[in-house]
Amino acid sequence: MTRRMVDAVRSNPRHRITRVAGRDETKLHAWHQEFGEGQIATDFQRTVSAPDVDAVYIALPPSLHAEWSIRALEQGKRVLCEKPLATTPIEASEMLDASRKHQLPLVHATGFVHHPRSHAMKRILQSGELGNICRITVACSFSGITERPGDHRIHRDAGGGCLLDLGWYCVFSTLWLTSQSPGEILAIGKRIAADHKSSLNSMPWMHLQAISKLDGGAVASWDCGFDAAGRKWIEIAGTNASLICDDFLRPWDPAKPRYWVHGTDGKARAELVGENCFQESNLLDFVADCSLESSLELLSLGVQTQSILQSIDLAASNNSGTGPAGS
Repeated sequence: MTRRMVDAVRSNPRHRITRVAGRDETKLHAWHQEFGEGQIATDFQRTVSAPDVDAVYIALPPSLHAEWSIRALEQGKRVLCEKPLATTPIEASEMLDASRKHQLPLVHATGFVHHPRSHAMKRILQSGELGNICRITVACSFSGITERPGDHRIHRDAGGGCLLDLGWYCVFSTLWLTSQSPGEILAIGKRIAADHKSSLNSMPWMHLQAISKLDGGAVASWDCGFDAAGRKWIEIAGTNASLICDDFLRPWDPAKPRYWVHGTDGKARAELVGENCFQESNLLDFVADCSLESSLELLSLGVQTQSILQSIDLAASNNSGTGPAGS
């Protein structure tokens, strides 16, 4: 459980951490010593079935998301699952089916959807102010992951790689903001070379770029990577104006959640929406309060995102220019 999510719980009087489970007992005790929240255990099943637990936050590696999200639903718990939902579209679909079967919300932790600025940006698109949408460009990156050998994000079998970790935001934001879906996808990338014995397809993505024409006529460009400095940039260009936000995942400065609308006359209008909003706190409230129907709407987009990520992975894998980083 990240410091940010702990802070989100602590900031919201409606919620508290009652139990924390982890696979590594040493790390679990170190976490508890730092945060001092809840009862700790290495028994996942006992934790998710505990009567004093109303909702379960799944922050395990993506390869374990489906199993433990479904187990929590089976125990009658609402679920907040980290993104990506899973490692494959099949697993993601099984999570959706389980949510419907047990009539309980399963929410993925895509935080920007729960910031009022994001909804203001979406209203701009829906208003027609931009004209016909022509382009959407999304770039998400941060560096230093390859220097953390124990991080699951550099291990493909755990669900690692920049595509699942950061490409998720590129694709999901496109679907959520524009309601347009991609067709044919072209992609290139470089992989993290774990060792010289690893096969190419067993290596996770270091960086990856993809382009696709959407069914509404716009062209989407997605750029994600573990090799560049921190970026969380989105631009949506129409025939009349463009909308730009350079920190759409989470404001760099919580007091200044801005975006800009640029007209064809060269003038730009800055908008400030949701000052000092703690979007993860809003996310927790959504998990507690949402109807099954509203949760399924976001979850279905998540399943679609998972399927598109697989298509991007396949397109990049089939590209002759793709190889290990540094090759």
